[in-house]
Parts: sequence; C-alpha cells; structure tokens
Amino acid sequence: MNETIFVTAELKMNAAKPRNQVIQAIEQFCHDMQTEAGCLQAIATYDEKEPQRVILWERYENRAAIEAHFTMPHTQVFIAAEMAELVQVFETQGKQEPQS
Repeated sequence: MNETIFVTAELKMNAAKPRNQVIQAIEQFCHDMQTEAGCLQAIATYDEKEPQRVILWERYENRAAIEAHFTMPHTQVFIAAEMAELVQVFETQGKQEPQS
C-alpha cells in the first residue's frame, strides 16, 4: 500500500522583514527538510502576482515522517523566526491500489 503523503502549504511572507532574507530562510528550511528521514521532497515556489505568497510542496514517506517533521529543531527555529505565517495546508495521497 502506498503511504506517500503530499503536503501543499501556502505561506504568507512577513512583510516587516526584508524579502530576500525571508526567501533565504525559506530556501534553507526546504534544504533542511530534505535531510529529514522520511521527507522525500521539499520545494518552495513563489507567486509573481502576489509577492508575499509562497507555496511549499512537500512529499513524505508516511504519517510518522510528517509528525517527526514538526519535532525537528530546524522546524521549530523556522516557526519561531516568524519569517512567514501558514495560510492553509492540504494533504493528499497518490492513487490507492484496490485491495484484493
């Protein structure tokens, strides 16, 4: 059974901080996420029409990997730095094969 979970998170950059500093922090956060056991992918994309909007695309092996992600020191540091706020998040899974 495929347990891979895809996470799409919309962030809003903190406008009180320099944009290039926020982008650098987000890029470092994505890099750090990819070192986590169970994190298969972490990519940030930026909206040209709404410059404060960032979309994170993340892919995890399973639910345990997502739960572990929130306990990681780099995750706690990123949240505490208030570089961006979470607007919304979606979790989806790939097509599930029918069980026999």
